[in-house]
Amino acid sequence: MSIAALLYVLARRRLVSRGGAWPAARTWAALGGMLCLAVALTPPLADRTGYFPAHVAQHLLTVMLAPLLLALSAPVTLALRSLPVVPGPTGAPRRLLLEFLHSPLLRVLTTPLVVAVLEVGSLYGLYLTPLFGALHDHAWLHVLVHTHMFLSGCLLSWLLVSPDPMPHRPSVTVRVVLLIVVAGGHNILAKLMYARALPAGAGPVEEVQLGAQWMYYGGDLIDVLLAVALLAGWYRRSGRALRHERRRAASLDRTAPGTIAPS
Repeated sequence: MSIAALLYVLARRRLVSRGGAWPAARTWAALGGMLCLAVALTPPLADRTGYFPAHVAQHLLTVMLAPLLLALSAPVTLALRSLPVVPGPTGAPRRLLLEFLHSPLLRVLTTPLVVAVLEVGSLYGLYLTPLFGALHDHAWLHVLVHTHMFLSGCLLSWLLVSPDPMPHRPSVTVRVVLLIVVAGGHNILAKLMYARALPAGAGPVEEVQLGAQWMYYGGDLIDVLLAVALLAGWYRRSGRALRHERRRAASLDRTAPGTIAPS
């Protein structure tokens, strides 16, 4: 995380040194997202994942809150603006990034239905099947599953709220529906976990139910933050479009027949 934070700060510094501007809020969002990952993946929280509520706290930080903050930090936009554009080997990273952004694979992965299945399906597969118990027996599986869930969370947040470019950005209506579906899936899962004391083998019933409650209320809070970020982004874009349209209309009025154009 420290390396990623350093790379982000250096990219921002390079952009600013060229005369470009970069919102401070995006930098703080990047640092906040990396801090969430650091808290989740280092002691003392990382040492207490055998305690199910601590596992849920780790899940909320790595799969929901950190991806939200990282998406708001617009890392792809920063990379595109700070990497060299010149032809040759120095410009290769930027070309590769652009090729990936236009790749068929990313177009499929950013389809709302695929994002919903990856996000919600991963959670149901982890907590309602024996997969959760297998994580404690195989370290490689633990890393693989949690990496997949983190990337799924990043994909969801990137699609919903990120200002970064993507192959095809769904309309606000589609994104709101996607958020409602995902939030509903989170809530139903938390209720199932509480009612049936799942996942099996996660600890005493009281601990499992407490973890389910944390997932329910913590997940709701982060879903609300996603909704606020989504609607705030829509409001800003609509405001810019409206101001542009008003300036255009004013310009047409000034140059219309019968009016005196400014000298």
